[in-house]
Amino acid sequence: MDYSTSYIFFLVSLGLFTLVLFTLSLVDRSVVGARWLAASTLLDFTKTLLQTFHSDLPRFVAVCVANELNVCAYVAMFFGLRWFIARRPFCGWLWLSPVFLTLAIYPALFLLHIRQWSFSVISLPVVLLCAATAWMLAHQQDERFTIPSRIVAALMTVQVFAVSFRMTLSIMGFPKVPDSPWSDDRWMYSMLVIILVGYCMLMMYAVFTLIEMHSRVAYAAGVDSLTGALNRRALMKHGAAEIARSRQLGHPLAVICIDLDNFKQVNDTYGHAGGDVALCAFVDLVREHLRNSDLIARTGGEEFIVLLPGMDASGAAHVAERLRHNMEQMRIHYDGRMIMATASAGVTLLQHDDSLATMLKRADQSLYRAKAEGRNRVVMDEEIVLHPKPILVERPTVQRSGKTA
Repeated sequence: MDYSTSYIFFLVSLGLFTLVLFTLSLVDRSVVGARWLAASTLLDFTKTLLQTFHSDLPRFVAVCVANELNVCAYVAMFFGLRWFIARRPFCGWLWLSPVFLTLAIYPALFLLHIRQWSFSVISLPVVLLCAATAWMLAHQQDERFTIPSRIVAALMTVQVFAVSFRMTLSIMGFPKVPDSPWSDDRWMYSMLVIILVGYCMLMMYAVFTLIEMHSRVAYAAGVDSLTGALNRRALMKHGAAEIARSRQLGHPLAVICIDLDNFKQVNDTYGHAGGDVALCAFVDLVREHLRNSDLIARTGGEEFIVLLPGMDASGAAHVAERLRHNMEQMRIHYDGRMIMATASAGVTLLQHDDSLATMLKRADQSLYRAKAEGRNRVVMDEEIVLHPKPILVERPTVQRSGKTA
């Protein structure tokens, strides 16, 4: 395969993957990383197009502009892969200053025909971006991307060595830097390595995007569309896993079954839209008082389950009472009116032979007892957890002399 054929083949691959990535980014616009990767492939496509038809274009366009587009493609690649790993914006753009400086210096070196150094100058940002990408992916913590991250980190490491080797060849300044990579074995094989890495990277771009989109679909399938809490299906899945983990580690596990009292009156008074606002406000309230490891699920119209891994009886009762008290105090402003509601709760702990179904049944029975006792209260299995009563404590004033007033 000659030089032009290989570039045309790579050009077609870039065009197809650019189309695929842009299509995927339009399907789910929230996957920002897919747009960056699509932009990277588009820039790479344009660069390869210029290089493929180098004989029909001015040398400045086919070489200088193409090499600068190549650097921009690696910048977009870094941004795209970083989005999948970090999910947070950069604190500043100062670190890109050397890249912009290189893009400004390179055309001058190229026009002055300093070929020995111009190639190394424009290749240096590529080496640094590949090294930064490899380091970032090697230290990522998201289990979904563990395997693809390691593959891409390995590919970027190979790319660093390949580009560095070509920089060395350029600086060495053999008798004449060949116009065609295929006229020298060292340039030819290093170019083949870079093209092979490029093929692999195109596939990995698609892998990262598809993993992210699949995760989002799976998450959406397990989330209540109104409140954002887990649905029953997701609760059963996560609950079974938490029970297995609790038994393996010997840790307690608590379940709270919560129901909003007389919620039909809320719907009748404020309409179903007002009721929906109250449900969402309640879920937001619960989340404010839960740990990262805790889960809340909506299992019925106004019934919710809270899963508390590692929580003992006292802690679970305290959490349930705090939620009940805060719900009682909460005022929800809606359509110029104020919605007020209370909640009842039943609490249970994981027993030796429990399944999640038996725990939910026992917590539900405690909830019905709380309803029968008058609502707006917490019941734990057989024992009612009394509301904490405010106590006024008068403390003696201690003077500087140490005597009590």
